[in-house]
Amino acid sequence: MASTSGLKIFAYALHIICSLLALVLISFGAYVLMSYDVNEIAFWTASAYIGIGAAAILIFLWGYLAAWREHVCCTVTFLSLLYLIIIAQAVVLFVLTHRENTAASNLANSLEATWEQELDSPGAMSLYENWFQCCGRGSPQDYIVNERLPPQTCFLNHDKSNPDNLIHTGCRLAFENYWEHLLMIFNILGWVLVAVELLLSIVSCGLCNSIRNDHRRSYY
Repeated sequence: MASTSGLKIFAYALHIICSLLALVLISFGAYVLMSYDVNEIAFWTASAYIGIGAAAILIFLWGYLAAWREHVCCTVTFLSLLYLIIIAQAVVLFVLTHRENTAASNLANSLEATWEQELDSPGAMSLYENWFQCCGRGSPQDYIVNERLPPQTCFLNHDKSNPDNLIHTGCRLAFENYWEHLLMIFNILGWVLVAVELLLSIVSCGLCNSIRNDHRRSYY
């Protein structure tokens, strides 16, 4: 019984870690969908993170109840479903990892609408320019071809008195780099989730065998 109790505590701890990782992935996907005007590729990218996390949460609830009730049949079912989910998550994460650049480019498309607003209402790009220390859509030249001078936000420390302070990096590139970095972080978190799930499956196998042995001993 001590072995079973120890394995249950270990399994519960892994359930909590996995659940937290899953909630982080769900939150990221929901944040993208709610905060940005996304196209189809960006929508499916965000939805993939939500799907990975949601599938994990559902199976962990099953596994927690199976461990709590010490039910061998439920634990075996949990393990079978967990392995299927791990395979599905690994496939999705493989695609997300190898298409980070494409996803980042599509997620950065939301800046295009802001640039159009800038042309109609000067100041719309100031948020991006202050955030990323960038200027214009592709470069300061974007303002010049539209018969405007680069705004104060295009200069270091907002100092327009020195032409050398002009920032030459475009906001589109800076925004894409931001998304690439962010996607890399959450893809790593996704792989960590899969690794912890594999560890959980091993612990659950041991727990299942321990519960079965306890039940057998109870008959004698």
